[in-house]
Amino acid sequence: MPTYTDLDNHHVFLDLSSRSAFSDKTDTSTMDTFQTNRIALKCESVAISTAKNIMSFPTPAVGIATGESVSLGLDLGMATKTISLSGIVTEQYIRKQFNAGDLPKSETDPLDSTVTYTDSDGKHTTVFMTAQEICQLIHSYVDSSFMQSHQNLNKLIILIPSRVGPKWTYHDKDAAGNVLTIGAGTSVENAPLIPFNYAVRDKGASDLDAQMSLPITKFPKPIDTSKNITDGISGFVRSFDTTLVGGQPFVEFSMSFEIAFSSL
Repeated sequence: MPTYTDLDNHHVFLDLSSRSAFSDKTDTSTMDTFQTNRIALKCESVAISTAKNIMSFPTPAVGIATGESVSLGLDLGMATKTISLSGIVTEQYIRKQFNAGDLPKSETDPLDSTVTYTDSDGKHTTVFMTAQEICQLIHSYVDSSFMQSHQNLNKLIILIPSRVGPKWTYHDKDAAGNVLTIGAGTSVENAPLIPFNYAVRDKGASDLDAQMSLPITKFPKPIDTSKNITDGISGFVRSFDTTLVGGQPFVEFSMSFEIAFSSL
């Protein structure tokens, strides 16, 4: 069974657009690359809304002839997809990657001389931030635009347990090619995790669910936290609300995320 020690009990993450600029599957640095340029959220509820945009036209005179009125639907292939999240933000390590030399090189933790929080190249940093300052960080990021890659939160990752893979068979490998043994007897707690998206299963002898369509995204394989890239949902944070309570070590939040491809 896969292990997900890098997740630190988090299943929801916000990605910065700068992750794509620095993504490198061969990155062998000591940084925890799964969490680099990524913020973890402890969500108590995740509400996913998919609203089909079909124009409906009442048809005149049909009810006179048949005694039953009829409306015609014009399906133009449009839908609005939003995700509402609520939960808490807790203190956590924030890992950032910049260009080499942007940071002080090999800075040491003042309370533990055996630990450095920046690397020898001056591009990686790992700092332990309070819940309150992480909320301030997210608020400042939501206030930015697509031009600021180190502030632009353009992807949401929601990890869900999954037994069935893209071939309509049980998962047999994770994203790194490691063999998995999954079946009907696999409990939800032991099922591998995949990022939620709107892809359909289309990897069998035929197109399966993707018949008569050209899928934009692929159905995900179980994640592998040793890889620097994890597929998520592209879009933008519509709103981010927090409640600061004195003496409370965590911060309650609610967030609205709208699914959309990046645009100017």
